[in-house]
Amino acid sequence: MFRTWHDEADWVGKTLSAMHARRWAWGVEQMEELRDGPLRGLTGPQLRARIERGWQAVPAKPMPAQQEAAALRVVLESLPRQADCLSIREHSLVERLLTEGGQTALEDVEDLEAAQALRHRLWVDVGLCEGRPAARLDSRLREAVAQALDRPDHTALRARLFTVHAAISALLYIAGALDDRGPQRLFMQQVLRAPADDEEAQHLAQQYLWASYDCMDYPHGVLLVHPALADPPAAVCPLPGEEAGLDARRLLGGMQGILPEEEPLDSRLAAALQGALRMGEDAADCARELRWLAKQGAPLEALHSVLATRLCVLETQEMRRALRMLWQGVPRWDGVCDAPVAMTVH
Repeated sequence: MFRTWHDEADWVGKTLSAMHARRWAWGVEQMEELRDGPLRGLTGPQLRARIERGWQAVPAKPMPAQQEAAALRVVLESLPRQADCLSIREHSLVERLLTEGGQTALEDVEDLEAAQALRHRLWVDVGLCEGRPAARLDSRLREAVAQALDRPDHTALRARLFTVHAAISALLYIAGALDDRGPQRLFMQQVLRAPADDEEAQHLAQQYLWASYDCMDYPHGVLLVHPALADPPAAVCPLPGEEAGLDARRLLGGMQGILPEEEPLDSRLAAALQGALRMGEDAADCARELRWLAKQGAPLEALHSVLATRLCVLETQEMRRALRMLWQGVPRWDGVCDAPVAMTVH
């Protein structure tokens, strides 16, 4: 989903958990009561505005009822290909909606943003039901959605999609941010198996990327951004990712969310934090968030400040030593400009 704000938070507020908490609160604050689908009960202007913000090209009609019927026809016609290109989180949410009778509660910000992406596809509405955030699949689409997910072609395409998703996620972990044109070409070639001039495939690939990753506009186009990277323009020189290969061990590490050289540093810090954190805090999660802050250039003093908010004891010498080693040893996201990587998956 696109980041539509510039976050002025200090480093304590730039942890992924803090950013997610703000995004969740903002999203819930915007919610109205849940409808049976994203188009029902809207006025003419509201209906046109919803369609304009969506990812479906719907011809304009003069009357609201005609406009809604036209939108429904377009959605049904495009539904199989749209279903093939759902983000992983969207796909999981759709499966929940089908198994839970068309409506499900939203539990976290990733649920919420997947539901918002499905709303852009004109599949679901997102809103409050008895005071709780929820998503509801348009009842007119349920049978068609179930059939689309049950196609053999869908299963085969999703297997290819998982491979490409893992590769793009790995590159994002290594680079911090990527110009979306390289991943778009990769998705078209290896998932959709479409030629470069296929405009529908271009659109589907773009939708998939924008629903799957944090995105930002920048002077050369659109950036895909690692979710923990709080301030991409200041921290990263984005990679187009065309010229060179990438060491297999680092690519595998990127897929797992930690590079080989980071593992011992992360493990040492997590071990030092065991039993010293406030109730509800996890040592591995805390070490990971501190690693992510170090990767985006946070000063060592800022990492100590973040850690202090999580501790229930005074910081020990081993914690300070482990934190310094992590801060010194992790590759920074601002140091990737001289190491372009290839957008090729075998």
